[in-house]
Amino acid sequence: MNEFLRFRDSIALRTASLRSSVERLLEDQLIDSQRAALWLEHLNLVSGALQDPLVRVAVVGSVKSGKSTLINALLGRDLLRRGAGIITSFITRIRSNTSQGGWVELKSWPEIHREVREAVALLPPTEDGALAQEEWDLRNPDHRGILQERLRAVQREWQQSRGSLEANFVLLQAYLNGFDDLEQMVGEEPNRLHFDANTLEEHQKFVGRESHAVYLKDVQLHYPVPWLGEEVEIADCQGSDAPNPLHFALLQAYLLKAHLIVYVVSSRTGLREADLKLLQFIKTLRMLPHTLFVLNLDLDNHQGPDDVHQSIERLRQELEWTVPQPHVFSFSALYHLIQAQGERAPAKDRRRFQIWNDEFADGHMDSVVGFQQLQERLSERIGRQRIRVLFGSGLNRLGVVAHALSETTRTQRQLLGQNVDQLKRSAKRLQDRQEALLETLGTLENAISGLRDTLRQDLDRAVGTFFDLSYGAVVQETLQMVDTHPVDPSYLKDLSDPAKVLKQLHRYYLDFRRSLSVFLVEKVNLATIEFAKEQEQHLRSRLSQSSRAFWALFETAMEEYHRELASFGVETRGFQRPPETGWNEWEEITPPAFSGFVDENALGRGALLMKFGIGRVSRLLNTLKTRLGRKGRAEQRSAESDTLREAIEVVKAEARSELLYAFRDYRQNFRFQYLHRLLDVASAKLVEEFRLRARMAQVDFSDLLRQGRQEESVRQRHMTTLEETARFAEEQLDAIEELRRALNLEWFPEEQAANPGEQALSDGGAAG
Repeated sequence: MNEFLRFRDSIALRTASLRSSVERLLEDQLIDSQRAALWLEHLNLVSGALQDPLVRVAVVGSVKSGKSTLINALLGRDLLRRGAGIITSFITRIRSNTSQGGWVELKSWPEIHREVREAVALLPPTEDGALAQEEWDLRNPDHRGILQERLRAVQREWQQSRGSLEANFVLLQAYLNGFDDLEQMVGEEPNRLHFDANTLEEHQKFVGRESHAVYLKDVQLHYPVPWLGEEVEIADCQGSDAPNPLHFALLQAYLLKAHLIVYVVSSRTGLREADLKLLQFIKTLRMLPHTLFVLNLDLDNHQGPDDVHQSIERLRQELEWTVPQPHVFSFSALYHLIQAQGERAPAKDRRRFQIWNDEFADGHMDSVVGFQQLQERLSERIGRQRIRVLFGSGLNRLGVVAHALSETTRTQRQLLGQNVDQLKRSAKRLQDRQEALLETLGTLENAISGLRDTLRQDLDRAVGTFFDLSYGAVVQETLQMVDTHPVDPSYLKDLSDPAKVLKQLHRYYLDFRRSLSVFLVEKVNLATIEFAKEQEQHLRSRLSQSSRAFWALFETAMEEYHRELASFGVETRGFQRPPETGWNEWEEITPPAFSGFVDENALGRGALLMKFGIGRVSRLLNTLKTRLGRKGRAEQRSAESDTLREAIEVVKAEARSELLYAFRDYRQNFRFQYLHRLLDVASAKLVEEFRLRARMAQVDFSDLLRQGRQEESVRQRHMTTLEETARFAEEQLDAIEELRRALNLEWFPEEQAANPGEQALSDGGAAG
């Protein structure tokens, strides 16, 4: 971070110096107000780029791996409580800031009641039958009473028939349990409750209990962490093995925008199956190089330093199957949290701390070093990310302004030395060359527009093939999953009456719906994001190839303009393309998640599907009831089994129909909200780079002729000012070039090996 701060301060100093030079020229009427406004506008943009860009750090891992404890240790304070459980669906974000505070955002009543209706729709029918479809309102005490009684009945039957946990039912129970405490805080719109330094701890009342956490929509805390710098967001993400697939979908969405990942593994459990799933997703995002692995040592579970080293080596070997040459930071997060708290730590923790120091007297320093190394690496990576952003936006623009200031003042200085007639002739020649440069700019804009149209067609064809409803692999695999989802033999038992057939169908639907949700999140989302990354790479490659030709054409026009300036004795620098450090505008553009039965809109569709399918089956059972009663026992069991299978096919048929609709809708969103936006941003960025340089090269010759008619003493004074400004701008430009070279060699050496003109598009993405 110190390197970043020095770099930022250097740019700020040079920006201020160039601003003073421009203001001096304007005050002396050596440049027109329009040109001064252009230069000052871009210097203001440089100053804006000096503000710390937000850097997102995702802390991930399986449930109870110690993610919250690690974040607390990094903060030096026991700020976060352990997650509220399996049913909450938000990510706690902590932003490093100059002051302490934050907020929790509560869902609105319409959002809560939508979730309640969806959960109620999934409740199985009991002996009293299914609940009627109503606009359930928790504020109605009669509704709460009915729902509470039905949950008790469902719980009794659930214990006897299934014994497994259904997150939607737990969610409904939590809403009922927390109603009395939070009723007055919830409104018709989402409501934020703010905290300051004195009340910050109160946020734990909301995230620490499931009955309160279900009412939360978002959480953001502010806390100063000087060694990280400001505007660093650390996200405490849900466990990758949480039973609710929605949690993994939320984790995927956050990782798509993350710049760094800290992956926490508990030494007590090592890597789990869920870790392999998450590692595969991180690999798909091309984020493994930006992932730091932490083995969180459970010192109570280790028999001395040798046992700790064995755990470290075991994790490293396991990671090597997925991660090339993984570097593992090993330490006890709890040890460092207690150490940071000192006497403020609970007495029980202080006793454990002393025991660990005694047991690991010869080896616990490894834990200290590992923690310090993680801090240093995080600080370095954050600084590197910020320098990359500043290098591409601030330094690039500053160099363009310094170059334009140098070239313009030298041109004016040289031409003011001529008599008026010579000045008129020179102005005419240079004006013709400037117009030729603008014509080249117009040609380039048309060419970029044509390229954008061609690339858009290419992207649309690729999307159409990938999401083809008849032949696309991802669509067909999803439909096949629906078709082949097995029917548990236990569902075919105990079908002595239509009501029990309905219960078994409901059991099947919940199992089917859960399996489909997992498939959509873990398989379809993964395949879609892999396809998205491939298209991003294709887009970068094509834009890179074309941009090299565009820059060559623009360079030719600039060289002709410079040759014309040289014929008047104006010294010019060679044209320089913008530095190739990635397009940060792409960071916020991520592919939409395909989770047709997982996100909140599709949850409603899924519930309606179940109601529709089971409703049809219920009517079918009623029509067959009399006929089934006249059959023999064996025939009746067979007919009941056939009826259930037929009902399951109804559910599957509706699911296939819903999925095809979802794929068709998603295909359009993927094209327009993601790929087309990437292309539009990239094209606009390229055009803006050309326009910036072309506009900076323009000189107002009418103003120059006015200056040429002034008295000789005034002209001489102006020529001196222009010479001093040109010399100063040259010095600034030399310093900027030296800084650029140093940064290239020290911070981005890999980019020196890349094809110049290509790297600007090859970094891209959140990691850029």
